[in-house]
Amino acid sequence: MQKDRAHPRTPELEGLDPQAPPQWRWVHRAGPGARRMGILSASFNPPTRAHLALLEAAREAFRLEENVLLLAITHVEKPLSGFPLPERLAMLQAIARERPGWSVALCNRARFFEKARALREDVGEGPELFFVMGGDTMVRLFDPRYYPDIPMESALEPFFQTAHLLVAPRPPWDRPSLEAFLRAPSRAPYRARIAFLTLDPAFATLSSSEVRQRLARGEPVDTLVPPEILPWLTGPGKQPGLERFTE
Repeated sequence: MQKDRAHPRTPELEGLDPQAPPQWRWVHRAGPGARRMGILSASFNPPTRAHLALLEAAREAFRLEENVLLLAITHVEKPLSGFPLPERLAMLQAIARERPGWSVALCNRARFFEKARALREDVGEGPELFFVMGGDTMVRLFDPRYYPDIPMESALEPFFQTAHLLVAPRPPWDRPSLEAFLRAPSRAPYRARIAFLTLDPAFATLSSSEVRQRLARGEPVDTLVPPEILPWLTGPGKQPGLERFTE
């Protein structure tokens, strides 16, 4: 893979160990003091307009004062591939710098209860925390196979005590199917801490994989990604081969 020429070394990523206790690290901070924080944790491989639309919908509907783009250095079900972490982080920083009230952070753990614990330890008990996600991610949150080392309830109960979920339906999970999913006895106790967002249908199916596929075919992606990240995707020297975008 082609190295990010602008960021050959990324000190912000150094020392983050996925085997260590949950750790939160700010990379770009809009400013402390927000009373209502929205956190979008994703792979950002690469960031898309759908990611931004999701956070903007959450900010408008729930009066969020700070939007946080959270990059976890590991994933619950797949290894790192595609864009290297330093490039993803640089793209997120470029996005946040152009938007007042937007921050960028890193976490060394993949599961949401661990991310929430690390953030709460950093910001204290003051702000309300709203984790923003698509419906497919919410379904994975309740999947027992992601909790092989701990009873799932032991992870979910403290998570929902400290945070809310803001969920945008997206195929194959529409609002009625998600509501039905949450009526199950094992999930119903958490329903009061979960709210739904309305996302523009144009963004409901947009994914990072679609962006990578278009790049691999040499097709334009201007309408799919924030303009701030185009320097990482297009232009001279930015077409290093199919394997970069299809992994």
